[in-house]
Amino acid sequence: MQPSEDPNRRILARLRRTLGYDSLMASSSTQLSSTVAVDRHADTRTAAWAVGEELAADGGEDASLVVLIGSYHHAAALPEAARTVREAVGSPPLVAITSAGVLAGPEEMHSGPALAALSITGPGIRARSFAFDHRDGPPNVWTRGIVRSRIQPASPPKLVMVFADPFTAGSMALPQAFEASIPRGTPLMGGLVSGGSQPGTNVLVADDRVLNAGAVGLVIEGRIDATPIVAHAGRAVGPPLIVTEVDGGTIRSLGGRPAAEMLDLVLAELNPRDRERLAGRPLIGIAAEAGRPLHGRGDFLMRPVAAIDRAGGGLLVPGGAPRGSTLRFQIVDGDTERQDLAMSLDLASLDERPVTAIIAASSAGRGPSLLGEDGHDAARLHARMDAPPLLGFVTAAEIAPISGRPHLAGLGLSAVAIRPTERIHRIDAAD
Repeated sequence: MQPSEDPNRRILARLRRTLGYDSLMASSSTQLSSTVAVDRHADTRTAAWAVGEELAADGGEDASLVVLIGSYHHAAALPEAARTVREAVGSPPLVAITSAGVLAGPEEMHSGPALAALSITGPGIRARSFAFDHRDGPPNVWTRGIVRSRIQPASPPKLVMVFADPFTAGSMALPQAFEASIPRGTPLMGGLVSGGSQPGTNVLVADDRVLNAGAVGLVIEGRIDATPIVAHAGRAVGPPLIVTEVDGGTIRSLGGRPAAEMLDLVLAELNPRDRERLAGRPLIGIAAEAGRPLHGRGDFLMRPVAAIDRAGGGLLVPGGAPRGSTLRFQIVDGDTERQDLAMSLDLASLDERPVTAIIAASSAGRGPSLLGEDGHDAARLHARMDAPPLLGFVTAAEIAPISGRPHLAGLGLSAVAIRPTERIHRIDAAD
């Protein structure tokens, strides 16, 4: 005689199908959940109402935090959209930004209007929004005291997210200012927003504050953990080279020889395919730690060579490179990118706790021309982590760990997988 079916299992199965999860997560001390909602309507108010309603219906009206991302089509009314979405889920801490592209679930939307939001809900989670405006100046003048006064840590943060305007806060000092103000090892993610093409056109929202400059973010404390997932751009070619002479943003010599000459020597040693790639898109990787005897993939800050001064033998690199630093020329190709992301996902998957949510920053340089397909990053993240709610934005430069420290990188992917701190018990729903 077959036992009668438990009605609770039927309810769990229905919830699983509705929310798109393979299982529900539960423990005696915490239940962490998240929901992502997206709408493609061109009218911002209509899209915001739909997103807010979906978050409230699926995730409840008492969210712990919300992240909202809108394509540039929604820039003018993004503050109103943020207010609508926030009020729909109980007015929790919120950040909202404009972006050149939106990632939601397994999809990436790089054209046309898109408005998407992620809500995370759970007891024991504390989140606070923060903001830096034009009166605070650029990140290189943000002292530890200023940063800590904004993030106001009551306990060691589990995750800090920072979204900055590239025209007013796009400094390499941005991640360093936060690194100096939070405990070592705290995940720091985010990057430079990409929705506006000139100063004053990006929109950043922190709760009720609306900015067109500076930075906004969220600090999250409590019973969550955040695991970085990073795919660094670039495959090093040629030998390590020491920067021996610089002039502003121009590298004049490498190893005592003209920098342009060294590029030509490296090109001459490459196979035809790699030679074409490096010549067509010359890049350098500056070692984050010059003193290390060996540097591997993920140890370099990627920078494009903007111009080659054949007469003077120099290479113009935005941001330059310090004298005495170590660099290698770099080739970006889809195979390297896919391998890097696969390895990072394998590492993140070693943790047996199911992923509650993923938040991602995908560089504007990633796309079909590099990876050979639309939606590569979102699809791989979503599938490999067992299809959790995922939200992401296209960034002008992502904040990513390089040699164990946060830096503004480029052409890569930087994401965090959010999990409950406690080991949880899976409740497998009946089919």
